[in-house]
Amino acid sequence: MSDSNKPAYLVVCGTTLGGAADPRYGELAAPAAEKANLTMIAFGEMGSEKVKVLEGELPAGVTFTAVEQFTSMAALEVFWFSDAYQAAIPFRKDSVKMNFVVALDGISEAEREAQRQAYEEGKN
Repeated sequence: MSDSNKPAYLVVCGTTLGGAADPRYGELAAPAAEKANLTMIAFGEMGSEKVKVLEGELPAGVTFTAVEQFTSMAALEVFWFSDAYQAAIPFRKDSVKMNFVVALDGISEAEREAQRQAYEEGKN
């Protein structure tokens, strides 16, 4: 699905359920995220200036969206399917409903350059 020379992204869209977050989620998830070199790229709450739906609709009730970067799809999958992260998930179930979580391959520098060249050739 991916090569190891390009990043991968986790796109998260969720609804907060009003309850307080169980601290055990963070206690378990944070070390797994750190080990995976997870980098938070973007986070925004609906209704804020940080999130603008330009086309289409998000699922009803969505309260936040986030994008997290990993060094590769393999690293993302190791994180997501790790025993540590899977053990954390039940501790967020009462405070957050995940509307969707998508793993997305990034684009390598070589792919970007190939796209640029194809664009330039298409202009001529």
